[in-house]
Amino acid sequence: MSEEQLEGQTDMLSGKSFVISGVFEMSRNDLKKLVEDNGGKNSSSISSKTDYLIRGDKMGGPSKLEKAEKLGVMMISEQEFLAMI
Repeated sequence: MSEEQLEGQTDMLSGKSFVISGVFEMSRNDLKKLVEDNGGKNSSSISSKTDYLIRGDKMGGPSKLEKAEKLGVMMISEQEFLAMI
């Protein structure tokens, strides 16, 4: 990796898995990139290995929400996620 690519990258989310669902102020791809740039892993579905669900407006269907609640997955907003990093 070049020095430019490494700039702004951290490992503060290392070992953490994120699911992004809903509509956000920034694009989903930008959110996914921030997760990866800080050492986290993106996932498309919620499982017992999911650490955080980043919830946006108009989250698709209640199933992700119900599954996250059932599994005890921490649900955070876009702003809470940005505050983490």
